[in-house]
Amino acid sequence: MTMGYEIFWPMLVQISLSVAILFWLAWSRVSRIARQGMSEIRKTGFPSHVVNAGDNFKNQFEVPVLFYALCLFFFVTDGVTQFVLIAAWVFVAARILHALVQLTKNVIFPYRFGAFLMSAIAILVMILLAFSHLAAI
Repeated sequence: MTMGYEIFWPMLVQISLSVAILFWLAWSRVSRIARQGMSEIRKTGFPSHVVNAGDNFKNQFEVPVLFYALCLFFFVTDGVTQFVLIAAWVFVAARILHALVQLTKNVIFPYRFGAFLMSAIAILVMILLAFSHLAAI
């Protein structure tokens, strides 16, 4: 296997994270509705841990979309390097950490923000590497 295909591992882990959060969200909502009933949920809304799960699932379709596009860019242009792979894995690790924080205690500072910042830096590194690679083609 060439290094290019290795970019799909972090992509698949990130996709798996999104699917895991989808199931977490579904379980959280369905179990709460079963306990309280839909009419009560309509009056009071879901508790914060269920809202957090919904927010985290939405988060999976924000910055990670840039990650997928960059990974595909590097694969298609034969630009996957060790640096790209490291940045991709840092991004995914940070997103996992971000999800774990938001789905449990949801301590924003310093934990959730720190994980978000780490993922943002990883994306920025990937963007800079993409510009550098494209300029060299």
